[in-house]
Amino acid sequence: MRKVWKEIDKYVYFITVILIILIVVTVAIWPDVFAGWIGAIYNVVIKKFGWMYIFMNLCCFALFFYIIFGRYGNIKLGGDEEKPRFSTFSWAAMIFASGAGSSVIILGFAEPVYYLTNTPFHIEPMSEEAFEYAHMYGQFHWGLSAWAFYVPAIVALCYMLYKRESRDIKFSNALVPLLGSRFPKSPLGKLIDIIVAFGIVASITTSLGLAVPVMSKLISSATGIPESIYMNIFVFAVWFFIFGWSVFRGLDKGIRQLTNVNMALIFGFLAIFILCTPIGEIFGMEINSLGLYISQLPRVMCYTDPFGDKAFLNEWTIFYWAWWLTFVPIMGMFIAKVSRGRTLKQVITGQMIWGTLGCCTFLGILGGYSLYLQKNGIVDLVSILQTEGNEGVVLAILDTLPFSKPIIIFVIILCFVFLATTIDSTALVLGTATSDKLDPDQDPHLYNRFSWAIMIFALSIALSMSGGLSLIQKFAIVLGFPMIFVVILISMSALKAMREDYADRHLK
Repeated sequence: MRKVWKEIDKYVYFITVILIILIVVTVAIWPDVFAGWIGAIYNVVIKKFGWMYIFMNLCCFALFFYIIFGRYGNIKLGGDEEKPRFSTFSWAAMIFASGAGSSVIILGFAEPVYYLTNTPFHIEPMSEEAFEYAHMYGQFHWGLSAWAFYVPAIVALCYMLYKRESRDIKFSNALVPLLGSRFPKSPLGKLIDIIVAFGIVASITTSLGLAVPVMSKLISSATGIPESIYMNIFVFAVWFFIFGWSVFRGLDKGIRQLTNVNMALIFGFLAIFILCTPIGEIFGMEINSLGLYISQLPRVMCYTDPFGDKAFLNEWTIFYWAWWLTFVPIMGMFIAKVSRGRTLKQVITGQMIWGTLGCCTFLGILGGYSLYLQKNGIVDLVSILQTEGNEGVVLAILDTLPFSKPIIIFVIILCFVFLATTIDSTALVLGTATSDKLDPDQDPHLYNRFSWAIMIFALSIALSMSGGLSLIQKFAIVLGFPMIFVVILISMSALKAMREDYADRHLK
């Protein structure tokens, strides 16, 4: 405990923990009051500043192109002759598993069904055009535009760690080139780190909020045990157990091994779907969606619905951009820790390509099958979604497959391992974000990581049982808003540092 006390950043750690405890207590005792507060803040953010999420996405894309086509893309993270710490497969798999989670499976099935009735561009619901956009739009929300949000944090943190040899992998430290060496210890620097910690908590809380009802429904279907609050708690407990095993194994043996198991399950799951579904028709949908995506990309990226009710925009694109913004600290810190030996160009391009391919594979295949079932009148998923939610849709789709019971059990195992990988990465990053002067290759103390896992599960349980998915989504959007300003600042700081260090140096 003496080592833990010495290692943690006491201001950031204890203030964040106390605030989370206060939120949990408030949600538990006065759920309506908390929901009212979040709802009021959400309405202000959406109505007044919703456009900023769209603008921030465009800025992240601009930085991506500036780095890969500019002179700074060839900056090597580490020594000139240093080799990557992980193989390309392990590196890409850890990034995808940390950034996607079980939500890509759940929403891969359900998201296109939402788009049939809540359509973009005021398209007629349930029309052929609605079906085409439904298959494409989920891949937009999970594709290149989404993964572009991570570029500023990756560039800033990687540069500070491996070129300026900082011992602190925190966002306040990434702002030193812009705001001075005293900034991390200043009240504003501590506030930045607290905002980052809250953003991390919001990201994984949203993932758990999406996953737990679906997992309870699938387990109930597979075992015959009725759904209940105890089933939900059991689901949380299993995730905590898998997380605990991985923590004690460490980054190399824990997260990497868990990720390798996860990837094997993913390939098995996709193989089952390719064999058991009309894959030819689904591939036809995917080719059409690719053309639609390319032809409509400027429009979908800049869509703000200025003369409409903004229902689709607020419920989907802005929610997703806020959710991805809350993942920025996780992915920025995690990718920085595992990317030594690569160039900046390789890191940001690799994470966008592999992350996009992984997510769009799920959205394309699973979403394509959902739309196939709906269009051909096999299952009325739209009606099921309205009455039973995501969990009803996922179960109804899986029940159409041959040998549905074994496949449901397989999906349960996959979702447990998939999200456990994300939880593990989250606890690792939270521990790092609340530690003081932790070496890049050093993991935070086990007690630190376990304490954050407890906070995450406590908040997730409280929000899930008090306000459901709607409250969790609003919570993510509210906590994602301050990250817009953090991302802008670290982008400016990284560019300033590179200009200073390479003003008179030639980069190959």
